[in-house]
Amino acid sequence: MLHELKKAFTWSSDERIFQYLMFLFLSLFVISLPTSRAFVSIAQILLAANWLVEGTFKEKFNRLKENRASLYLIGVFFIYAFGLFWTQDLSHGVSVMKNKLPYLSLILVVASSRPLKNQRILVLPLLFAASVLFTTFAGALVVLSETHTDPRDVSPFIPHIHLSMMILMTALFMPWFMRRISANNQWYYVSLAVSVWLIVFLFIMGTLTGIIALLVIGVFLFLRDLIKKPGLGNSIIFGLMVVAVAVTSFNTMRQVVEPIYRQIDPEPHEYHELTAMGNAYTHDKELELRENGYLVFSFIAEDELRNAWNRRSAIGFDSLDQAGNELKYTLYRFMSSRGLRKDEAALEMLSDEEIKAVEQGVPNYLYMGWPNVYVRIHQTFWELHAYRQTGNPTGHSFTQRIEVWRAGILAAKMRPVFGWGTGGHIIALHTGLELIDSSFNAFVLRHVHNQLLHLVIMLGITGLIAIFALYYMFIRQSGAIRYLPFNILIVIVMVFMLGNSPLDSQMSLNFILFFALYFGVLMPRLEKTHTPIRMHN
Repeated sequence: MLHELKKAFTWSSDERIFQYLMFLFLSLFVISLPTSRAFVSIAQILLAANWLVEGTFKEKFNRLKENRASLYLIGVFFIYAFGLFWTQDLSHGVSVMKNKLPYLSLILVVASSRPLKNQRILVLPLLFAASVLFTTFAGALVVLSETHTDPRDVSPFIPHIHLSMMILMTALFMPWFMRRISANNQWYYVSLAVSVWLIVFLFIMGTLTGIIALLVIGVFLFLRDLIKKPGLGNSIIFGLMVVAVAVTSFNTMRQVVEPIYRQIDPEPHEYHELTAMGNAYTHDKELELRENGYLVFSFIAEDELRNAWNRRSAIGFDSLDQAGNELKYTLYRFMSSRGLRKDEAALEMLSDEEIKAVEQGVPNYLYMGWPNVYVRIHQTFWELHAYRQTGNPTGHSFTQRIEVWRAGILAAKMRPVFGWGTGGHIIALHTGLELIDSSFNAFVLRHVHNQLLHLVIMLGITGLIAIFALYYMFIRQSGAIRYLPFNILIVIVMVFMLGNSPLDSQMSLNFILFFALYFGVLMPRLEKTHTPIRMHN
């Protein structure tokens, strides 16, 4: 296989230089997907420039007609462009259209250019997988260095939500791919080992959406196999699997969420007690926020706590912690989670490791011993509980999404047919937030964090139906659905659409379009040559 990889990158004099450059730029593109937003853009510019300089547009037009399925994806670009005619924020609309250029540049280049050599078609996903693997190794180094303040920081180059999609696709795609390109079982076992590591790293990142998508894919694969091979044995196995997952999930949730709903209240006379230094405590009884059952804003001796903290830490008591939150509130929550009062004597009970954790923005001592996925679950439910009590979503990603969803639904109802126009979603969200009298500022967000709602806000029900109809027509006519990994890609995208907008995020969109083109254009071309899809070893 290594010989074939070397051969794929060797330029032969009997091929046009433009065809070879196209392969090199596509290689740069797939390598950059998990590593660099800038180089993804540069690769697309180089692909477009190479395509234009090559000329031969009549030939390219004929090839594009042969790949009519690709025209449906190109049509998505023009749906967004049409939305510029009624947008109230043209400048932001133009910015949105820049992120939609892959619908033109990437699709036109791949669908209309001379076919790549077979080895090169097979090399592209291997390069992508190698880049994803490298990124997870870099993330593992971040974990080992203990410099990260958030589990999501272990995605070193691109936002964790995009990387988790790529990790899932790579983990589930590579064993299937290796079975088809290599007769040597060793490469298959290597791919399995890589897949196991990638799944482990997904849990290290603690991306809940990615973990949920993994579970949904597992159910999808089993149901798919059950339909193809029906039988009592398979039905029993499926039932047992569902029960096992349900019981495990319930026990995990109960263990992680239970501390949030504890209520450990002091005796009335305790409120009048003094600190060991003779100072009075302050108690804000209107704020019912708790950590592991203990009130966060009770038993606070701020002045002596400030002095004690500043003696032990280089980060000032009135500064921000490394996660960007006010350190004193992180400290209040952390000490409350341990059942401690917020005074000097209690601070001295904290270890140096706990002081460092507070500096990093860790609000609960349990987080120090929990795996990242437990932390993410606890954070999500704590944020929801706090949001119900205070009505303030600021500073919490999950509750900010709830607030924005509420505002987005109101905005969508105001203009349901054609929406607010391409780029008008920020103004729409701001309007919706004003209607619900929210303290949250929509202008810090770029998306509503739900793909369907995002499209309805921008382009209305009409635009939503048009875009998904074009995607459906591409899938139907290209035959990409024949390939199992493409089915998995659809499941991944559908799950991520619930809490994100992958079709309106640059990195996710490029990732989706690449694999749509790979299974809708490149693989069918490979099969048309009647050449076995296999690399020699």
